[in-house]
Amino acid sequence: MNRIWSDNKYLDLLIDILIFLTGINFLHYGQLILPVICFLLFIDHKMTFHVHDPLVFIILCLFGVSFYAFSDKNFYCVMGFTCPMAYYIGCNMRHPNESNVKKIIYLLALSMGLHIILSSIYEFIVHGSHGFFHSGTHYDIWTREKISNTVLALNIDLLAGSLYYLFFHEKEKKIRYLSFLVFAAAMFYLIVIGRRTPFMLLGIASVLSFVYEVFILKSGSAKLRKSFLLMAGILVLLVGGLIVFYSFDLLGCRDFLDDFYIIQKFSQHFFSDKRIELYLGALRLMPQYLWGHQQISTVLGEQVHDFWIDIYDYAGIVSYLLMMAYSVLFVRDVFRFFTRRDTQDDFRILMIGVLSCVVIQMFLEPVMTGASLFLLIGIIIHGLLEGLIHEQ
Repeated sequence: MNRIWSDNKYLDLLIDILIFLTGINFLHYGQLILPVICFLLFIDHKMTFHVHDPLVFIILCLFGVSFYAFSDKNFYCVMGFTCPMAYYIGCNMRHPNESNVKKIIYLLALSMGLHIILSSIYEFIVHGSHGFFHSGTHYDIWTREKISNTVLALNIDLLAGSLYYLFFHEKEKKIRYLSFLVFAAAMFYLIVIGRRTPFMLLGIASVLSFVYEVFILKSGSAKLRKSFLLMAGILVLLVGGLIVFYSFDLLGCRDFLDDFYIIQKFSQHFFSDKRIELYLGALRLMPQYLWGHQQISTVLGEQVHDFWIDIYDYAGIVSYLLMMAYSVLFVRDVFRFFTRRDTQDDFRILMIGVLSCVVIQMFLEPVMTGASLFLLIGIIIHGLLEGLIHEQ
């Protein structure tokens, strides 16, 4: 693909910095950095427009228009217009190869994890241990305002999805150690504030990566298999032992463990009856409230933890159908990526973990109105994968 600055290292560095600032949501303007990246890539392409799948781009553009038209015209409605920008960025990223895509995913994962760490430090310094250990809302480093622990915890997902690859396959020790350090520091804070989802995502992504590598790719050394199974066995024993000690109050540990909010959260059902009732209630109300304006969540008393129902509730059936159409195309392209012969096995292993975390989170949280930057990063990754499919 012809570019004006094909070998310009300074432009590469600038785009990397902007990607990092997007992931860290710098000054709470992460979404607004995307137009700057779009402009640089457009100029680099000699001001010619190019996307790999025009249908995907058109659907995202229509989604942006419909989300604006049917929503309540506040800050969130603007986010729909950045969806096609995110796709354009992914499709037109410089150096469309697996090494560069991996670098971008690392930049996003580390910057998002750093956002959690910076927010936790700010909260601890300004609000003291009371704020740090509070179980409800917390504080964002950039806005200095309250932010839900759910939205904050979404920032760990890319690192959780990458951890298996980083541990068993990443050859650069500096990247591996830095990733583990950021992950450990961020997870410590998330444990304190009682977030269970990162544990679930880390477990699912790691197991899927291991199964995909060993049973589908039929690769993976005997040492890797033994190491993973040993680590999984030790973890199962530790968790099982903790459950036994807590259940039977051995050594009087129950009162001690109950002081930790994360233990209280784990003692609750993850898919509680309330969450299921909200989901079923939203499905029953969808035919009655076709045009959004948060009527469903108003009737139910709170948001439903589902990405697609959240869009339906906020901007109606048109936006919902457009996002469903995009989701189908997303699944199609992921399938094309994994069945593509030229894709390296190691890179497949990385992406199975990352994509599993992104997709699962969509079923668990109202991402569009709660953490739209997470959606945009998912769309960027989609565009990056399409770049690999079409360019190599």
